[in-house]
Amino acid sequence: MLVCALCHGIAGATEEADSDPANELPANKLIVELAPLLAKKKTRADALEQLTTSTAPRARGWMEALLEGDLYILKADSAPVVAERSGKQYILTDAVTGADAGTVAKSAISKIKINNRIRGQLRSAIASLALRDSDPTVRLAAVERMIQTLEDPEVEGIKAQLPSETDPLVKEAMSLALNLSVLDSGDAPAQLDAINEIGVNTRDQVSQRLKKLIDNSESIEVVAAASAQLDAIDERKTWFSRLETVFFGLSLGSVLAMAAIGLAITFGVMGVINMAHGEMIMLGAYTTWAIQVLFPSLIEYSLLLALPAAFLVAFAAGVLIEFLVIRHLYGRPLETLLATFGISLILQQTVRTFISPQNVPVSNPSWLTGLWQIDPALSLAINRVVIFCFCLLIFLILMWLIKYSFFGLKLRAVSQNR
Repeated sequence: MLVCALCHGIAGATEEADSDPANELPANKLIVELAPLLAKKKTRADALEQLTTSTAPRARGWMEALLEGDLYILKADSAPVVAERSGKQYILTDAVTGADAGTVAKSAISKIKINNRIRGQLRSAIASLALRDSDPTVRLAAVERMIQTLEDPEVEGIKAQLPSETDPLVKEAMSLALNLSVLDSGDAPAQLDAINEIGVNTRDQVSQRLKKLIDNSESIEVVAAASAQLDAIDERKTWFSRLETVFFGLSLGSVLAMAAIGLAITFGVMGVINMAHGEMIMLGAYTTWAIQVLFPSLIEYSLLLALPAAFLVAFAAGVLIEFLVIRHLYGRPLETLLATFGISLILQQTVRTFISPQNVPVSNPSWLTGLWQIDPALSLAINRVVIFCFCLLIFLILMWLIKYSFFGLKLRAVSQNR
């Protein structure tokens, strides 16, 4: 009777949609029929099977809401809704259309409760739907989640989708998932082939599976092969860790190199030991903060705006310091040291007084956040990559100016013979 009722509901929805093209897709209305059945223990299993095998555009969203405990039915008309708690009220979204359905009290809705067995079924079904998604990034994310658990239904789903997969990254992840599942099979020849197929892969899941295989396998050949592979993986991870440390040092050192270049030019050309050089850099940094405060809607472009602005602010401060103090101390480097040290204290206290004695936040734009994932064991912060490349670019421009331009010729002449 349940199957007949479901079929009748689907058929009715189909006829209704055929008669009026403006209606929702018939498959989407399946949740209207299934929500009351999901709420009852006796009919839940059959209704869940209907839901997990559905081709409805929003089926995956319904299952995710059910898994997260956000799928409810209205007590008034048994309509399915997705509810999100906001204080004592619940914000509702229509499960069929995705439209805003208003706000109600908790007493007006009834939660569709599930147990751990159903949660497992839902996870498998959601992963299976994700494997058939048109977006390769969604499929790749689904496979990455499956690699964490590698349950039998998930493995079967990957096997079914692998022949038709076209994206090379998704295909590689699928092959890895299948090879990892073979490590638990107990078939020694198949395990050896899987170990060779996996190769020196630095994913944590690979190391965990190989360690488990070494502890549980009774085959000497399998244990030897797994141990050798694990040693090679550990060695690669060690080298990647060293590379990360070197890159961190380069990115930090590039900023210090820029500061050192400024000090070198100032002393080489002017004969001035500028102890306020760090405070000039500080003025540029606070210029960036000021731009983000004054133009909060332009966070994405704030750093691009701050580059010329910081240069102009530091330039103006430098000209003012030179006009008021430095010009009177040429030829007396030790006195310039003392004078600029006093200027540095004045600038620091000015910032503490008029801005804040505490650090102020500067937000990274979205294009400067995240990690550049080269390998599972090697990732570089994008902001550090940009900083290093920017400093390298400035260094090359300065080198060209000093070596090949007429301005650089005069600069070198003054530094060699004032």
